[in-house]
Amino acid sequence: MQFRSNIRHILLLTILLGVVCLLAITLEGSEINSITQIEITGNKFLSEGQYIKFAQLENVENSSEMSTTLIRDRLEKHPYIKNIDVLMIERGIAKVKIYEKKIDAILLSNTKQFMITNNAEIIPLIVSTKNIDLPVIVSNRKENQTEIFGNAAKNEKLFCALKIISAAEVYDRQLYESISEINLDTGNNIFIQLTDFASPIYFGVGLEVEKTVFLSKVFKHLKGNKLTDYLKYVDLRFTDLVYLGLDEQLTTQKETI
Repeated sequence: MQFRSNIRHILLLTILLGVVCLLAITLEGSEINSITQIEITGNKFLSEGQYIKFAQLENVENSSEMSTTLIRDRLEKHPYIKNIDVLMIERGIAKVKIYEKKIDAILLSNTKQFMITNNAEIIPLIVSTKNIDLPVIVSNRKENQTEIFGNAAKNEKLFCALKIISAAEVYDRQLYESISEINLDTGNNIFIQLTDFASPIYFGVGLEVEKTVFLSKVFKHLKGNKLTDYLKYVDLRFTDLVYLGLDEQLTTQKETI
């Protein structure tokens, strides 16, 4: 009797699973789950319409093959997108949450424009991109050919510039927000331009984190100081030393600094 009871339970369970699977297949293909509208949130760099256009999802209501999987696959091919979540929130509406890549800098290289992610990935800069108030790295030397979707860490000076930006962002947010340009085109040197500081800063290559900390301290000390009226440059190329280059002509015109 026990054996027959177990058989009945197995048969009943098999029938129930079959009904559930059949119901799921039926609902998947029914008009209830047909996607007629896509709503995108979380986008910062491009509008909802631009992402939809890239993924060729404009005529979603006329596509019988549209699914959440297809939406995910198409959108995740965009160079700005790290990953997405897709949910059916109500009849016919697919809710898409976009998670864009974190961008650390804009790269100007040989008249072309790129963006560099926090993973040192080089991606194209789309003309209509908005909300990109970021430090600019300039590298126009002909031998520095930039490879789209390449790794910026393979270029020593470019990677140095990224380490400067990352160190400033972590250690001194005010300094980070003041970095307007990092120029890589002065031989083996790197020089930085700050928005609140007229004098160029010669940085050099190597010890980027330590030098960024030095620069933070110098920046805080000199900001609003009258000494900046006589300053021609700040030089951080020497280990454990910071040189302030003064304009001798201006200093001789004043009795005191």
